[in-house]
Amino acid sequence: MAVTAKQIESIKPGDKEILLDIGEGLRLRIFPSGVRSWVLRYQLKGKRKVMALGKYEHVSLKEARAKAAEARKLINEGTCPIDHAKEEEEKLQRQAEAERLARESIRTVHQVIQDWLRLEIDTCRKDGGVEVRRMLAKDVLPFVGHKELGNVTKANVLDILDRVKMRGSRIQANHVFADMRQFFNWCLRRELIDKSPMTGLSKEKDAGGKVTERERVLSNEELKLLRDQLPAAKMERQNELALWIQLSTIVRIGELLQARWEHIDFNAGTWTIPDTKNGKTHTVYMSAFAHRHFKELRTLTGWSAWCYPTTRTTDKHVCLKTITRQVDDRQRETAMQGRSKSTGSLTLPGGKWTPHDLRRTGATLMGELGILSEVIERCMNHDEANRIKRIYQRYDLKAERMDAWGRLGEHLDRILYINSLNEQPN
Repeated sequence: MAVTAKQIESIKPGDKEILLDIGEGLRLRIFPSGVRSWVLRYQLKGKRKVMALGKYEHVSLKEARAKAAEARKLINEGTCPIDHAKEEEEKLQRQAEAERLARESIRTVHQVIQDWLRLEIDTCRKDGGVEVRRMLAKDVLPFVGHKELGNVTKANVLDILDRVKMRGSRIQANHVFADMRQFFNWCLRRELIDKSPMTGLSKEKDAGGKVTERERVLSNEELKLLRDQLPAAKMERQNELALWIQLSTIVRIGELLQARWEHIDFNAGTWTIPDTKNGKTHTVYMSAFAHRHFKELRTLTGWSAWCYPTTRTTDKHVCLKTITRQVDDRQRETAMQGRSKSTGSLTLPGGKWTPHDLRRTGATLMGELGILSEVIERCMNHDEANRIKRIYQRYDLKAERMDAWGRLGEHLDRILYINSLNEQPN
């Protein structure tokens, strides 16, 4: 009679091993400890062998019979089931190892971008790659960071650009396009991909397109309004001073926010900017207006090496977008979450303005004061467009630039302070 599972479970362990014969070589070993294990005894090519089929707690009677039947089929074909099991296990191990290596060879966009930033961007960008990292974290990696590098499609890129454009950021869309193109071209050079998903795309058609050059210039009346509205805008005093310093020196706002006190010589009335956009050292000859505002700034931040430090515990300058964001927030109709509630406090009649527009305003005022455009260009630290002049004309127009900044400062004092005193009622 066939042995049943109920009969097996009724057998109690003894002092010695019990060997229960199930039939056709299948046996159950019952040890005194209570452990029960299946074995299959067979003979192949004149040799007797024993094959373990697993413990009873994991392999039921039905499963043991099925395993024994599969083993006997192999035996009938002349194959040792023990050797076959070893070969199958080795095959599975080789397959698992191959799959592991394949997984490790797959590189995601996120992984490769970290290499690109470290090797290509961190040492080449003036901000050490801070801005491109912020852009990637916001606009690129959430959507394709997890994808295998070679699986990024043109449709994926267009989706990223469309999201940026839909929030009204055309200039940012152009920046995203340029950085992504640089990244995928880098991947092509290193043969990490066979084809760039940027192929066939253009900034004009697929990103933000050609952006009209800004022409915003603040009038004298708007500068007076700005002076009067700043107290209600609730900006920190050093940030108010940044606006007047930029206006009177016509530097880029980022250059001001990275300024160090060691580069400002109050006795000589100069501010040296060693690291500029065109890679050339730029010297600003401060007007009395700029000199006065810089001296007030030193009473606020002179404790740091930076003119615009972050905090007393961190030896860094503030984010280069700090002033721009604060000015933008104070021209909004509704406040952004976690940002200034002084909405509308810096709105001016001529429309939205930015700190960069103050640089343009200062340069325009210089022109209105009769200062030559060549001198203004030097004050703005623009490269000479004419190659011949660039190579052979080395005169730095120092006296002319000193005069230009001085006259601009006098004009600002006149419209903002001297005339305002005359406008006061008796």
